[in-house]
Amino acid sequence: MKKKLFYSALILLTLTVISCDESFNPYGEFDEKYVLNCIVRADTNYQVALLSKSYLSENFDPYANTEDKSVQNALVRLWSGNDNVVILKDTIIERSPDDKYKAPYRIYYAKDFRPEPGLPLEIEAVLPNGKVLSSTTTVPQPIKFSEALSDTLIPPQKGDYIQVVWNSDQTKPVFVLRMGIYYFKHEGGTKKRYIHVVPQNYVEYEGMYVPNYPKPITQSRFSYDMSVIDKAMELISEGESDKSKFEILSCILEVISLDENLSVYYNTTAKANNTFSVKLDETDYSNITGGFGVFGAYNRNYYVLRFTHDYIRSFGYIPGLKE
Repeated sequence: MKKKLFYSALILLTLTVISCDESFNPYGEFDEKYVLNCIVRADTNYQVALLSKSYLSENFDPYANTEDKSVQNALVRLWSGNDNVVILKDTIIERSPDDKYKAPYRIYYAKDFRPEPGLPLEIEAVLPNGKVLSSTTTVPQPIKFSEALSDTLIPPQKGDYIQVVWNSDQTKPVFVLRMGIYYFKHEGGTKKRYIHVVPQNYVEYEGMYVPNYPKPITQSRFSYDMSVIDKAMELISEGESDKSKFEILSCILEVISLDENLSVYYNTTAKANNTFSVKLDETDYSNITGGFGVFGAYNRNYYVLRFTHDYIRSFGYIPGLKE
């Protein structure tokens, strides 16, 4: 009984002290931090960087803030090697109507900067208050596809799956994949090009086929079951009775090779394969000196697979390329 009275008195005293101290701050002392995010693409000369800062919410809900915290008037530069340097310009972009921030958001961009694969890449942002944020990386070299080990035709000459194999000089690489069927649809005397993205597999749910797309991988090969490609070909003309409106071109596999920074980011933040495991402490990854954020680069590679004309015609479609 004495213990219960002691703990009750202690709780009451604590609440009394808190209620009487009007200067009590549950957040502690606010320390403003800056965030720089920039993913450089080696397959284009248009690059974008985002620069923002931390903020103190008026309540315990961080999403209650509706003010954009972008940093303006900063000097942001990109270097590729020692000679190729560009200063990013800042501009504002209108937001979508359903965005919680109503004011346009600010980005830094460059239209004439294409990094050289294999060379060091550096970013530096000098803020109006003199604070400097920086980071470095190396742009991945293009991967080399193995023609000897990779299929070139759909359907393959042997087996019930297609396989694509490539070589990379990266250490512990991570690859992001997307395979698409390219085709034309003829309507009203014109034809429009489309891409039907092929998932890793389909999950049937309530009479519908829900696509399950490939997750990033670390091995330098990937395969697709022909049953998945068959289903993707069927779904191209779903709801259309006249199959001759569809002119099939080819199937292209995109392999995006991530640099070391993005590979480490993925490996440190990816969820465990065991769906029953619970991660109490989420991993925060940053490679920005002087602040937070992610700076990285990737290279996009393409591998083309051709459809046989007999396979295309089996769906009622028209071949769009010579066999």
